Amino acid sequence: MNFMSSREVREMPRTFAQQLKYYRGLRGYTCKELGMMAKIDPGYVNSLERGKKKAPTYPIIKNLAKALKVDITDLIDIEPSEGELPLKSIQEVMVNQEYLIKGKLPTMETREDLLGLIEALLDCEWEEHSKHLDSVEILNRVDTFLRSLK
Repeated sequence: MNFMSSREVREMPRTFAQQLKYYRGLRGYTCKELGMMAKIDPGYVNSLERGKKKAPTYPIIKNLAKALKVDITDLIDIEPSEGELPLKSIQEVMVNQEYLIKGKLPTMETREDLLGLIEALLDCEWEEHSKHLDSVEILNRVDTFLRSLK
């Protein structure tokens, strides 16, 4: 019988190192800063990113995800089943979840303007008699959103 060691069982796919480095860079953190926030040795963070260490424990992955402000599944590249996640309205997602626009966290004003644009798109009837008014409304919302990005 062929048994695997616990280290082999916990080995992470290559994408873990890539994802870790990507999100750290996206947040503008050094390995030292991320290590301090995740309460792990910065050298270990560096080793994980280079693929030298391949079997981090769940608490370490959880701390890294929390420090990077991402879902743990973003780091370990697994998709939760649909039954595990509660469905949320687009409004809840846009207001309550962290996300980036052009690599930056949006302000509350920008979030509201983007939500207003999405709602205007969803509310459009787009019928012959209302196409012009719908187009004007959407263009106004796009303009407002783009101004809030500056």
